[in-house]
Amino acid sequence: MSILGRIGALVCALSLAACAQPPAEPPDTRAADEATLRSRIKEWSALAEAKDAEKFATFYADDAVLMMENAPDMRGLAAIREAVGALMQDPSFALSFAAEDVVVARSGDLAYETGSYTMTTSGPDGTPVTGEGHYVCVWQKQADGTWKAVVDAPISDPSEAAAEE
Repeated sequence: MSILGRIGALVCALSLAACAQPPAEPPDTRAADEATLRSRIKEWSALAEAKDAEKFATFYADDAVLMMENAPDMRGLAAIREAVGALMQDPSFALSFAAEDVVVARSGDLAYETGSYTMTTSGPDGTPVTGEGHYVCVWQKQADGTWKAVVDAPISDPSEAAAEE
């Protein structure tokens, strides 16, 4: 076999060997993603406390779902923006929340957060009514690298009267 033939065979063998290698695993960015999400969650809660409905709504993905108790699911950014805007117009409105756990998938494109919240709204007679609860929020990394909420599900804790029964 000529030298050119041997070089050709070597190049071919190396090419085949390279193709047989499993693809390199993407870098593990979970710690950095968790830190980013925790920062975004604090910013999101601050916007709720400031009653900035427009900026608050930007934390949801275009196809997000907000599932609140005793209300139909709000699907899509427009529906969520409208509902949140109306809710924040309530003079008694106050919302604060804090993440307890943030878990990022190894793939780096999905995460979930669990935490607790306190929300005050006007009751039927106009007096403020405060409720507390826990929530789960599913986040998805967008094409531009930002994290957006895709499923937000607050769950009210039982009232004291219900807890005593």
